[in-house]
Amino acid sequence: MKKIYPYVNMTRANADGSYSVFLIVKGAKGRFFVNTGLSTCDKLVERSFPKSDPNWKRKTTLLGKYLADAEAVCINADIADLTDAELKQKIQAEVFGVEQKQPTSVLSNIILQFAETKKDATKSIYALTARKVAEFDRNASLEADTDWLDRFRTHLMDGGMGINGVAKDLRNIRAVFNWARRKGMTQNYPFFDFKIVNEETVPNNISAEDLRKLHDYPCESWQKPYVDFFFLSFFLAGINPVDLLSLRKENYKDGHITFVRQKTNKEGAHTIRTVTLPVLPEAKEIIDRYPSEEGWLLGFMDCRNDYRSFARGCNDALCKVGPTKKVKDKVGKLRKMEYNPICPDITLYSARYSFGSIAANDLDISERTIGMCLGHSWSKNVTCRYMAHDQSKVDAVVKRVVEYVVGGANL
Repeated sequence: MKKIYPYVNMTRANADGSYSVFLIVKGAKGRFFVNTGLSTCDKLVERSFPKSDPNWKRKTTLLGKYLADAEAVCINADIADLTDAELKQKIQAEVFGVEQKQPTSVLSNIILQFAETKKDATKSIYALTARKVAEFDRNASLEADTDWLDRFRTHLMDGGMGINGVAKDLRNIRAVFNWARRKGMTQNYPFFDFKIVNEETVPNNISAEDLRKLHDYPCESWQKPYVDFFFLSFFLAGINPVDLLSLRKENYKDGHITFVRQKTNKEGAHTIRTVTLPVLPEAKEIIDRYPSEEGWLLGFMDCRNDYRSFARGCNDALCKVGPTKKVKDKVGKLRKMEYNPICPDITLYSARYSFGSIAANDLDISERTIGMCLGHSWSKNVTCRYMAHDQSKVDAVVKRVVEYVVGGANL
C-alpha cells in the first residue's frame, strides 16, 4: 500500500506569494510529487489549511477528496506492475482530470521509460544508451530493424567505442525491446536474426609475488585505507566492491559473512545467489580497523550515498602505491610527484580476477570449487541441483589462497 500525504513546497513561492500544495506518494519503488493545484499562505495543520487562508474550508475539503481518491487509485491491484511515472500519470488522470499523453514510440524515450523501472545505478546506464540512440537517430522507433541495429553499431564503433562497449548498449536495447513486447507496445523484435558480438575480456590478474609486494609495501597514510580495502576484497575471495560496501554488521556472524550477490547475466536474466565466506584473521583485522557508526560492516560508507566516489578514489590510489620521487613541473619547480607503481594496471576488480587465477594456476584448485568461492552459479545439468553446497570446501580454499599470498605458506 502506497503512503500518501500532503506537502507544501515552502522553498518556492508562487507569483502571488502563496505556496503550492502537493501530494507525496511514497512506496517501495520510491516517491513522487503530484501537484494538487491548491496553494496556501502558510503550512498545513495536519491535513487542514490554516484559517488565515481565503476559502480554507473549501480547500481542506478538496484536499481530503484528492487524498481519498489518490488512495483509491493506489489500492487498485492493477498498479502492481506500474512504474512511478505510470502511476503518477494514472493519479493525475483519474483524480485531477489531467489528460494522459499517449506513450511515444520514439526509441530513446522508450529506453528512458524502461530505465525508470530500474535502480539508480542501472537507470543511469540506460539513460546513457538512450542519449546515444537519440544522437544517432532522433526518430528511431520500436519498428527499428536489423539494418538499423547494424548502422547503430557501426556509428558507435566509428566514434571510437570498443566492441564490448557497443555490445553493452545493444544488450540494453534488446532488454528494452523484450520489455516493450511484454507491455504490448510492439510485436517487432529485430534481435531474432541479429548477433551481438563480444570480445573476450583479458583478466586483469596480479601475480602472487606482486600481491605480496603490494601488501608489505609501506604506503603513504592516504593510500593505506584503499590498500586495506583491496586486500579485504581479496581475503573475501574477491568479493565485488559494490557487495563489500553494501554489507551491514548483521551480515557478519560466527566468523563468516553471508550476503546476497545480485548479478545480471549476458542474456539479461537477473540471478540472485546467497554467498557465505569465512572471515580469516587477516580480514578481521581490516574490518576492526574501520568501524562504522551507521551500521555498515565498514566505515567507508558512513556519510556516503553512493559507492562510486570511493571506488574511483580507490582505483586511483592503488595505481600509485610504490616508490615516488619529486620531479620538476612545467614551470621548473621541484614539486611534481612521479610514481613508480608496483601494480600500474591494478583496479578493485583485480582482487577478484587474481583470487580466481591464483587458486586455479598456482594451487590447482578445481573450477567448480573456485566458482563456489566467487558466488558463481553452476547449473550445467540436472544432477548439480541435487548436490549439496560444501561450505567447508569454500573455507579451506579461501584459507589456502590467503596463506599462499600473504601468510608465508609455501603450498
